[in-house]
Amino acid sequence: MEPPSYEEARLHPPALHIERYNIPPPPSYHVSLHSPPTPPPTYGEAVVVQQNPFPVLTPPRLPTAVTSPSRNTGVIIHPTTQIGVSSSVGGRQTQPVVTQPQPVPVALTYLGDVPAVVRCPHCHRVVTTKVTYLPGTAACCMCLLLFMMGFICGCCLIPFMVRSLQNAHHSCPHCENHLYTNSR
Repeated sequence: MEPPSYEEARLHPPALHIERYNIPPPPSYHVSLHSPPTPPPTYGEAVVVQQNPFPVLTPPRLPTAVTSPSRNTGVIIHPTTQIGVSSSVGGRQTQPVVTQPQPVPVALTYLGDVPAVVRCPHCHRVVTTKVTYLPGTAACCMCLLLFMMGFICGCCLIPFMVRSLQNAHHSCPHCENHLYTNSR
């Protein structure tokens, strides 16, 4: 079926919703837009300066009762933890002893790939283990697998250099006795 000719198309009534297709043309390039009633803000008005976004921290000060010239010890009292508070016992100044908590030794069966704090069963000292890495079963199996796949030109030796495929041997740094082996 062929489309109607121009003469036949003029004989048909117009489409019902023709207003939808009557789009006004865009405004002319030379027509100026109306300007806003107020001018834009100045730079000083547009930029808001925050007061001290990164304040300089000052060290805590001594209370006024302690800063008298007769008792000026030079000790700074930390406001939260009170570290550095000196006390007077019998007219004598004593300085506090600040100690860190001692590390808790772990059981030998919980040793992994990294050095850990343990109590040596041989010399009974609390020590950090000395770790040596030696190729284990996983490295040998991976080497054999790579060799069977045809990587003969030395690439099959790479698993012997990968630390995650090696066994971790823990020993005591004082008595040099073997403590534990983390096998792969």
